[in-house]
Amino acid sequence: MQTLYDEYDKEFLAFVGNNELRIPVDTKTGKALGLHARSWRKVTGSTVQWQRAKGTGKVISYVEFHRQYAEDFPIPYTVALVELAEGPQLLARLAHVGDDEPEVGMAVSARFDSKGLIFHPFSQ
Repeated sequence: MQTLYDEYDKEFLAFVGNNELRIPVDTKTGKALGLHARSWRKVTGSTVQWQRAKGTGKVISYVEFHRQYAEDFPIPYTVALVELAEGPQLLARLAHVGDDEPEVGMAVSARFDSKGLIFHPFSQ
């Protein structure tokens, strides 16, 4: 399976590699742009600027994997669709803290580990 990356994917992943969560923002409107939507990438061009995200959000959906697909990710592990405070949604790992089970609507904050971006539950 081939993963297709464009310039924005590469920039986003480079920020994550530097332990930064940044999102694309349209400088004309001030609107945060969705990371996975492709339509804006063709028409906005130079009006896009990467801005540091607050790093907080909420879980929209999640799945717990019980089959190991990569050696770096022992099972079980959870991947969540997180809506950032600024609006864009992204997929990332979700850490388990203690006996807390993930749930839709749970408040989370972004952190980084040796494998990249991971969200942790937190109390607001």
